Amino acid sequence: MERFFAVLEETMNKSSINQFKNFVERYSDVTKWFMCSDYCFDDKSKANNVVSFVIYPYILDFNEWNDVIYSMQKNDLKNCRKVSPLFCDFVKAGYIFSFNFILDRNCILDKWKDKASMDTAIQDLINMTELWQQTTPKNAERYKMMNKKLKSLQYQTNRKTFNYKLLGRVMGVTFLASYLKYLLLREVPRIEIFSWMSDRDAITNWNGEIYLELYQIISHCLICNHLTPQKNNEVTEVAIENIDKNMFHDSLNRVADFICGGIADFNYSDGSVTGAKQCKLIEDAISDNDYLIILKISENGVARGLHKKITD
Repeated sequence: MERFFAVLEETMNKSSINQFKNFVERYSDVTKWFMCSDYCFDDKSKANNVVSFVIYPYILDFNEWNDVIYSMQKNDLKNCRKVSPLFCDFVKAGYIFSFNFILDRNCILDKWKDKASMDTAIQDLINMTELWQQTTPKNAERYKMMNKKLKSLQYQTNRKTFNYKLLGRVMGVTFLASYLKYLLLREVPRIEIFSWMSDRDAITNWNGEIYLELYQIISHCLICNHLTPQKNNEVTEVAIENIDKNMFHDSLNRVADFICGGIADFNYSDGSVTGAKQCKLIEDAISDNDYLIILKISENGVARGLHKKITD
């Protein structure tokens, strides 16, 4: 994971970081932030596997944010007839910031899907949570619960049907979410509350929502190792448990759903899309957007992806 962190940092800390800094400077006095996400994996009708995140400053409460987005797009991309011009303008207006990762086949993250790598990672996490119970006794109960869930996961790996591919995917997505939390804490002077609210799918529903434990551990390590433990302790993480039954953030996740759907549909080899909705998103929301970054993760590393509007 440290190797991937270094590769990601090398690419992010070029032109991409200036875009993000310009965004967060607009909200430097905001101390509450949240992040939504959506994913497209293994869809044969789409050109790309994509993981999309949208970062929101808490300048409106959740109900107000929901109302704003619902007023522009009442349904997810697959269920709407067209993309609203107001929605496209909103995505480019600087109220939110979107990070998007295109995952090539056999990319760096795919190396986490093999049995040996995953077995080692699970054991390392178990050892870590056992150590934390000794070094941070005030949080011992929390770490005991993490440890118990990780040992249950380890036990399940003995089954012939255990899905290492899905575990690797969960690890990859939680690492990316953890990295963006780290990046936000690095660039914003003071954050009191942060929350990651994922779309509900196989990643979040799998194995008793184990993604939450993985995310909490990975984000803790990234922030403590590359910022400071104090920085990590200053932030209260609000976790959304039983996410499959929580509907309040559906509209908030709609922005990530639309951006993810547009990028997943875009064929980089010939510049084609499959429909008018996707064309509208690429042309009017994603291309030339100062508040949106696309990073392509390949077998060899991470590269910046650019979308420029095509003009006659």
